[in-house]
Amino acid sequence: MSTIKTIQLSVLLVIRNEERYIATLMENLLKQEKNGFDFEIIVVDGRSTDRTLEIIQGFVEQGHRIRVLDNPKKTLPTGWNIGIKGASGSYILRIDGHTAVPNDFLQRYVNCIQRQPAADVVGGIIQSRGLGKQGKINEYVYSHPFGVGNSKFRTLEGKEWEGYVDTVPYGAYKRAVFSDVGLFDERLKRNEDIEFHKRMRDAGKTFFLSTAIQSTYFVRPTLKGLIDKSLGDGKWNIIANAATPGALGLRHRIPLLAFLAGLLLLIASLLSTSALILFSSVVLLYAILNLTVSYPCAKENGLGAWLPCATTFFVLHFVRGYASFQAFFSRSYWRVKRTNT
Repeated sequence: MSTIKTIQLSVLLVIRNEERYIATLMENLLKQEKNGFDFEIIVVDGRSTDRTLEIIQGFVEQGHRIRVLDNPKKTLPTGWNIGIKGASGSYILRIDGHTAVPNDFLQRYVNCIQRQPAADVVGGIIQSRGLGKQGKINEYVYSHPFGVGNSKFRTLEGKEWEGYVDTVPYGAYKRAVFSDVGLFDERLKRNEDIEFHKRMRDAGKTFFLSTAIQSTYFVRPTLKGLIDKSLGDGKWNIIANAATPGALGLRHRIPLLAFLAGLLLLIASLLSTSALILFSSVVLLYAILNLTVSYPCAKENGLGAWLPCATTFFVLHFVRGYASFQAFFSRSYWRVKRTNT
């Protein structure tokens, strides 16, 4: 009679300055229900300047088996690679420091792995949550297709679905993936998963998404935080695509295409009445669509959130598009292009 082999999970947390969320995340992980698997926790700290490392050491001193590794370069790809090299599990699971997870989080991964043993990586959906007035607006924006496109892992909350997709967040990767595909590209400062997943797809690796696996991601609570994240995402999306052409999907390209189209129409409108009419019509249509999409946020959070929500959508779209455009003129972009040749 055959028995189900115990699955070994290595849970990686690559963090820097996460004192606001890390204690809750660690408590969640240490309370995990466990049936048919064992797991280790590896924290890779990017030389935090707040109390993050102190909080982690507190758990270590309580006797919990937590390995703490140093990430002197402080970037996410280098941190993941340090953790992967130090991991011993047959599956390696990445979790973001801004996250909260239920007590059966890891068990649900294991259940999915056992149902889909052929999948090279399994993952679940993200429930975006925000604190404060602007945080609630950011939560709505990051959960709506108008803000995040066709990202199933962000828009399937409250639904039951599972199947093969082109990417997953917080993936549990078979260890063999890193032998076959390599590690994360350390030329990138962020968005390294976009580039890595393109290499995985090129190698024939598969991604399985299940809504049975759910985690909570805490979005930036301010408009400035959203802008800072959008600047980084827009820029490094383009650089990730320079590292491995074809890494970006349509949803990643739309902000850049919209920014370029708007810029060209704006310039043309200074020279042509027809172009001015077309530009004005596009702006009006966008405003109507934006206000329509933002209205449910106002119904949920009060009418005072209507215009701020529409403004946040616009800021997200514009800043991502601008940052993607600006990336072509950055040293990081051309450094990656040069090292590809």
